Amino acid sequence: MTTEHAPAPTLATAIARRCADRLADLGLTEAQAAAKAGMSTAYLHRVLELGPAFDPPALLRLAAVLGLAYEELVAGRPAERAATARPDGPALVGPPVLGELGVAECWQRLGVGGLGRIARTGPDGPVVRPVGYLVHEHTVLYRTTGDGALAPGPGGDAAFEVDRADRELHEGWSVLMVGPLEYVTEPGLLAELPKPPGHGRWVRLTPTTVTGRSIRAARRE
Repeated sequence: MTTEHAPAPTLATAIARRCADRLADLGLTEAQAAAKAGMSTAYLHRVLELGPAFDPPALLRLAAVLGLAYEELVAGRPAERAATARPDGPALVGPPVLGELGVAECWQRLGVGGLGRIARTGPDGPVVRPVGYLVHEHTVLYRTTGDGALAPGPGGDAAFEVDRADRELHEGWSVLMVGPLEYVTEPGLLAELPKPPGHGRWVRLTPTTVTGRSIRAARRE
């Protein structure tokens, strides 16, 4: 699988360090922790590599195995969070500043994967659901059950959205992609992807339109 942009390494590295430290305290191996959290060791590495946006439920299960609160695993204990808090920035003035993101910037913001939303029209009306996604060759992959509301089928194109906001920096962005859905059927690609739980299957959204917006607060330097 290929991508144009890697996830922010600082957060993922910190989570992996906290996990390793806690494993040492508990006398557990990675394989034992992965098994207790209901995942393979390879998938554990994937979760730690990509950070909390990739598969939050998996990280939550891992935190439980480690005897930590989710926030402690992701952001550290209160003393650690206080030590790394950003100082106050310049005063904010005026209305927020809006901008447009180019297609390449949109894909860069998505990174290799994370948490987004799929929206489509179902038999009972519009459906919007959160999904964990991966990016593969300018398409978006996610997992769903064969009879789920987000499975390929009647209803036309689907919309995929990801947005992020940084409260400390007072800025954020949103990316919207629209396109048809289809099941992933290539054996080689399926062999690379994590196995979906239960009766789940991998679905591909191939966007025909890609748009993005950025927003930031005006500042007095």
